[in-house]
Amino acid sequence: MDPAQYRTQYSYGGSTNTPVRPGYPTPPPSSMNYHEYEPQPDSYPSYSENYQYEGYTQTPTPMQSHSPSPLHNQGSHDAAAAAASYSIHSPVNQTFSFDTHYYSSPTATSPPASPYNDDESDVLSVSTAFHPTAHPHLPPVDTIFSSSEGVLFYLHSNTILNTCSTAFHSFLGSHLSNPNLREILIPLDAPSEELNVILHMLYGTSSAAHSPSFETLVNAVDRMPSYSIQPDKHILPSTPLYDLLLSHAPVHPLDVYGLAAYHGLHTLAVSSSSHLLSYSLPSITDGQAERIGAIYLKKLLLLHVDRGASLKKILLQPPHPHPPTRQCGFGEQKRLTRAWALVSAYLAWDAKPDLSTHSMQSALDPLMEHLDCEPCHQALRDRINDVIVQWASVGRTI
Repeated sequence: MDPAQYRTQYSYGGSTNTPVRPGYPTPPPSSMNYHEYEPQPDSYPSYSENYQYEGYTQTPTPMQSHSPSPLHNQGSHDAAAAAASYSIHSPVNQTFSFDTHYYSSPTATSPPASPYNDDESDVLSVSTAFHPTAHPHLPPVDTIFSSSEGVLFYLHSNTILNTCSTAFHSFLGSHLSNPNLREILIPLDAPSEELNVILHMLYGTSSAAHSPSFETLVNAVDRMPSYSIQPDKHILPSTPLYDLLLSHAPVHPLDVYGLAAYHGLHTLAVSSSSHLLSYSLPSITDGQAERIGAIYLKKLLLLHVDRGASLKKILLQPPHPHPPTRQCGFGEQKRLTRAWALVSAYLAWDAKPDLSTHSMQSALDPLMEHLDCEPCHQALRDRINDVIVQWASVGRTI
C-alpha cells in the first residue's frame, strides 16, 4: 500500500487530511488482524495425555520418634519455674539470680502486678536511664526496683543512701542497706515515669532529657514523703529538679506555687510568686486554697495588696512646681497638676500588680506634649523618671 494512502486513511490527529507524524507511514490498528492470532483448541494437546500422576499416601510419624523437649523431663511445674527465672548481669560480670516472687513490703495493702507478661515471659522492660551499665563510674549495681508496670531500675544503694539516708524506709519497712534486699526484685507502687524523676533526684541528675510532664513532676514530688524522702531537703535552688519545676512556673504558676507551699519549698514558692502578679485571686478554688495553706495564701494576698498600695503612694505626689515666671505662673502650673492627677487616678484604678514600667511610662509621657514652659517640662520629666525607678524597686515576690 502506498504510504500516502496510510496517512490519509489512518490518522490520529483528529483530521484525515493532516497526519500526526508527517513523512512517516502510520500503521493500521493492530485490532484489524486479531483474528489471525486466535488460538485454536485443537492445536494444543491435553495435559492429561502427556503427564500421569500416581497416588500419594502420607505415612504417620511413629510415636516417640523425635527428640524430647529440653523441658520435657522436668515436669510441668519445673518447666514453668525454669521459664520464669532470670539472671541479671552487672557491669562487672557478677550475676544476680532471682525468680518471680517479690519482696513483700509490710506497708503494702496488696502486692503489685508482676512485671512479667505470661505470654512473653522472656521480655523485660528496663529503664533507659538506670540499666546495669548506665553508671560505669559507680560500683556494681546491688539493688533492683520494679515500677508498678514492671519496668526494672538497676540502682546503687550507697549512692541513694548518701543522698537520703532514710530513702524508701517507710515503704520497705527496712533500711535500704539491709542485706536481705540484695539480689532480689523489689516492687514499688510508683509508675516508671514518677520513679524515674525520684531516682534522678537521688542521683543528682536531671530528668529533663526524658521530658516528663508537669503532672508527672507534681505526682513524683507528692509521692516522695511515702518513700521517707523529704522534698524540702533535696529540692533546693540550683538542683536539677528545682530548675525543672521552676521552668513550668510561667505556664502553671499557681500549681507550682501550691506544690512549693504544700511541701515547704520556700525558695521555689518565692520564685514562682512573681508569675502570679497577673493572676485573679478570686478565681482560686477551695481545693487550691487548701493545698496552698493559710500562711502562703496570706503571703500571696499581701503581695497583691502591697503592690497596689505602693503604686498609689508613688503616683500621689505631682511634679514639683517651679518659681513663677512671666510665661508660667502658679495658675498654669495647676493645670499640669490636674492632668497628673487624672492620669494617676487612671493608672491606680485599672492597673494590676503586674503593671510594667513601660506601660506606666507610656501613660505619663503624653503629658509633656502640650507643655510650652521649659521648667515645667523638665519638672515633669524628672517626676516620670522618679516614678519609674520607684515602681521598679517595689517587690515582685512574696
